[in-house]
Amino acid sequence: MELVFLGTGSNNPTPHRGASSLALRQNGLVYLFDCGEGTQIQLMKSNLKFGRITKIFITHLHGDHLFGLSGLLCSLSSGMTKNQHENDGTETESQDVAPSVILYGPLGLRKYVETTLSLSSSKLVFKYDIYELIPNPDDGIILSQDDTDVLFKDSQTKTVSAEFISDPSHEKGGYYQYHLSTDDNCNVYAVSIKHRLPTYGFIIIENNLPGKFDIQKLQKEHGLKPGPFCSKLKAGEQVTLESGLVLKPEEFVGPSRTGRKIVILGDCSNAMNIIPLAMNCDILVHEATHDDTLKEKAIEFGHSTPSMAADVAEKCNAKCLLLNHFSQRYRPVKQEGKLDSTNAKKAKNEDTEDDITTDLLLSQAKQCYPSRPVFIAEDFFTYTLQLPK
Repeated sequence: MELVFLGTGSNNPTPHRGASSLALRQNGLVYLFDCGEGTQIQLMKSNLKFGRITKIFITHLHGDHLFGLSGLLCSLSSGMTKNQHENDGTETESQDVAPSVILYGPLGLRKYVETTLSLSSSKLVFKYDIYELIPNPDDGIILSQDDTDVLFKDSQTKTVSAEFISDPSHEKGGYYQYHLSTDDNCNVYAVSIKHRLPTYGFIIIENNLPGKFDIQKLQKEHGLKPGPFCSKLKAGEQVTLESGLVLKPEEFVGPSRTGRKIVILGDCSNAMNIIPLAMNCDILVHEATHDDTLKEKAIEFGHSTPSMAADVAEKCNAKCLLLNHFSQRYRPVKQEGKLDSTNAKKAKNEDTEDDITTDLLLSQAKQCYPSRPVFIAEDFFTYTLQLPK
């Protein structure tokens, strides 16, 4: 598993930091989380392939997380090879490109996508599905009967409703969760987090992995060389060799290993709903828009600071904290290209004359969460999550 941060800036893209977007690469496939303006350009600069994107998750409908989506879908479409069949005139897509893309996000995502594609006369050559998350009480929105009638008027509408999970330790006695996907050897959940409009954090939980195969024991006890039968043992199947020797998987395969867990949050000033599902996660991706001296301002606009992110990491016992979504007032420590007096001035926040870098955010987070690794995830920062031992 590999996380690639494509855009880590808040509000708007700049020459040194793109708008919000993050890719999770696993088993050759790519899940994209948010798609701010310019995401497809960032993809071109990365080592990710457009055609590997199979799912896109949108945390909320603010423009800096969404305005690149329609353009990306059109680029995915134009990159597909269309082969016309002479007999029936039907179109097929190239086999090296996913035949469809599935989008998940807040209520309104479908209207946004279809409106922008329709108004720009953009036709996609691939099938796509959009699953909208029906607001739950934690989102602060209650749908009227009229809203419900409009929502379900179209038979093509696909929605996901939240399930209330009872939890005595939770301040409200439980929380709402959405179970979005069981594909690609993992389960994906969404949970409401607090921002200025319905916003979600996503939890990706990998299925348990097979235990380690002890090939040395096989060779030492039976003098056998690796062969096709090994894959059957790894899969938990009993094997009988031509010699009559019976090999049982439990003798050579260790106990199953717990799958990896990744938590990716959207903008938020309170992510406590995520804690039950996020417990003992391998990675927590949490925004840190402002530093701790601006905590009141951050909360006022639905954002977080490093100490707030560290608090969530501590409560869910995250093994690693990755900070992103930085105000453009905080200059990247390492900026690409030449930095002269002109563009250095542009890289600073308009509201301050101080040259502040994201090192300040990192130091504040580490001070509050000293027991585990903490990283600043600037654009193209890549974090590889190794298989559990």
